[in-house]
Amino acid sequence: MTPSALTTTTFAGLSLGSHFQPIYSLPHRRTVGMEALLRARHHNNPLSPPDAYLAMDSMEQRHQLDLAVCQHHVQHFNSFPHENRWLFLNMDAASLALPARAEALARTIIQSGLPPSSVVLEVPEHALESQEGLVECVKLLRQAGFLIAIDDFGVNHSNLDRVCMLEPDLVKFDRNLLRSAASQSRTRNLLSRLVHLMHEIGALVVEEGIETEKDVLVALESGCDLVQGYYISRPHEQPESDAIITPRIDARWDELMVRELLKRKLTRRQLELARQSFVQTAIALMQGAPFLHAATPMLNMPDVIRCFLLDSAGRQIGKNLNSLQPLAPEDPRLAPLTDTTGAIWSRRAYFQHAIDQPGVLYMSEPYLSMTDTRNCVTLSMAIEIDEAMHVLCADVLVARN
Repeated sequence: MTPSALTTTTFAGLSLGSHFQPIYSLPHRRTVGMEALLRARHHNNPLSPPDAYLAMDSMEQRHQLDLAVCQHHVQHFNSFPHENRWLFLNMDAASLALPARAEALARTIIQSGLPPSSVVLEVPEHALESQEGLVECVKLLRQAGFLIAIDDFGVNHSNLDRVCMLEPDLVKFDRNLLRSAASQSRTRNLLSRLVHLMHEIGALVVEEGIETEKDVLVALESGCDLVQGYYISRPHEQPESDAIITPRIDARWDELMVRELLKRKLTRRQLELARQSFVQTAIALMQGAPFLHAATPMLNMPDVIRCFLLDSAGRQIGKNLNSLQPLAPEDPRLAPLTDTTGAIWSRRAYFQHAIDQPGVLYMSEPYLSMTDTRNCVTLSMAIEIDEAMHVLCADVLVARN
């Protein structure tokens, strides 16, 4: 549909229009931002945003087009209610190449009617490779009060150093990360860890490309903050209201909660049995029983992988005692990691927590076992054996998501 004259601007022979796509906060259950998307036409023929910019003759003209696009987006955004919502604007690399251009961009947005605190400027992740002046330009824009987002993180060869260098307020994950996570459990685990990593550097995470019910569930499980995509709402001149969007998301949230509740009930039962057996093993050791005899209750548990004993410095005493239950054959490719006799595990959280609080049972977060690359949690407790402090440990298998 051709945008009406009231909602278009002309620049260098192009007709510029705006569509907006909601960016939705999962915890708040409401739209907190709108990404402005360029709808350009030349002689009434549609042009994609990249083609519109490629039609410009020089980097300076690309920058001037960027100013015209941003001005139009802001004016259109101001024509409908948007209280307490950010406007997300995509930046062309030309506008981030020189400080003078960044300053012109800031002036254009402010003079068009939006305070910097209401605007998120999206920096394309690939631009971080080639723009020497980009860091200085981003710093100027941040000092002016704008929020900064890295766009398309995870596409091609993303570089964490460059992301950290810009200290973004938000990071938008490329849609291909979500596509992969929706079909592969390993990538799903990686997605959750990437979200956690971005939180560690102080950035909120937007996951793009939410197109199906399964995508919503994957996004919810990953712990991301904001979502965007066709399932949430398609881009439009007048975007959908939360009265339409929220019921769609709530239905998926309820489905996830039911699924997680069933999983937790199963996990709690398994862990409670493992804890009871662990305590039996600890008591037997403190009473002088040989390690193999004392560990038998633990080793008979179906989800227990192994038991091992550490001295007060975190050095392993003897070999692992492996489960007495039938297990999958050992992978010969991991043979160099199998024997952990004399290994030092003093840097592991399960050792440090146990040694700090003797007699208190600790359970680690799930992690990848270095011995056989399976996901597990480690139960640990510091106990006295023959008047010397030891740490009893047991690895318990946890299923991949």
